[in-house]
Amino acid sequence: MDAVYTPVADILAGLRQQVSSDKGIARFNIARNHAWEGARRGFRRASFNPEFAISVKFTDDIGTAEGAVDEGGPRREFLQLIVDYIASSPLFTGSDTAKHLNLLHYFELKITILST
Repeated sequence: MDAVYTPVADILAGLRQQVSSDKGIARFNIARNHAWEGARRGFRRASFNPEFAISVKFTDDIGTAEGAVDEGGPRREFLQLIVDYIASSPLFTGSDTAKHLNLLHYFELKITILST
């Protein structure tokens, strides 16, 4: 059986088409120093829907908002912080130019998420 490969760009474009602010907005209050923890809290909310557009407001460590309106910049920064965190986490192994999924950590993470 031949393997079928779909380019990542096509996968991301398909996912992007499913997201709309017309469906709703998922609001995240994020402290830059704790972006991963804030993301996990937001994604675990009962009201979170992956088809909603994401709106991000950065706060300092005591919760005071920076006051910037999210017109795309804060959301891009938030997503970059999350990608950086995941890329440097034990979920991936290898050099900076050749990362591979660490299956042992992946399954441990999956079990942890499913048990919460």
